[in-house]
Amino acid sequence: MGFYDWMLALHLLSVFAIAAALVLFSVMVVTGRRMTALADVRRLFRLGPLGGILIGAGSVLALVLGVVLAIDPDIYELWNGWIIVAIVLWAILAAVGSRTGRYYTSVQKLAEDDGAEAEVLARLRAPTGPRLHLANVGVFVLLLLDMIFKPWA
Repeated sequence: MGFYDWMLALHLLSVFAIAAALVLFSVMVVTGRRMTALADVRRLFRLGPLGGILIGAGSVLALVLGVVLAIDPDIYELWNGWIIVAIVLWAILAAVGSRTGRYYTSVQKLAEDDGAEAEVLARLRAPTGPRLHLANVGVFVLLLLDMIFKPWA
C-alpha cells in the first residue's frame, strides 16, 4: 500500500467518523423529543461529547486529508470544480453544525437547573433543533454525493 492508498483510507475513516456522529446525534434528537423527565434528558446529554469528538476530529481530518489527496495524484487538482464544491459544502457543514451545537448546548445548560424542566422539554420538542440537524445531514449527503460522482471532474 502506497502513500495515496493510506491517505485515502484515513480520509474514508474520517468520513465514517462524521457519519457515526450524525447517526448518534440523530438518535439523540429523536429521543430528546420524546423525553418526559429532566433526569432522562441529563442522561441523554452525556452522549453529546462523544459525538462532538467524532464530528470535530472527523471533519478536520477529512478536510486535511482530502486536500492532500487532491494535491498528490496527477489526475486531480485542488481547483477542480467538484473539489471546490466539496470545500464549500464542508464549510457550510461546519457552520450549520456549529449553530446546531450551540442550540443543543444551551438546552443542556438549561437542563442543569432543576426548575427549568418545562422549558427544557419545550426546547427539545421545538422544531429549531431538528431542522438544524436535518440541514446538517442534508449537507453531509450532498458532500458525499459530490465525492462519489465528482461532477465537473
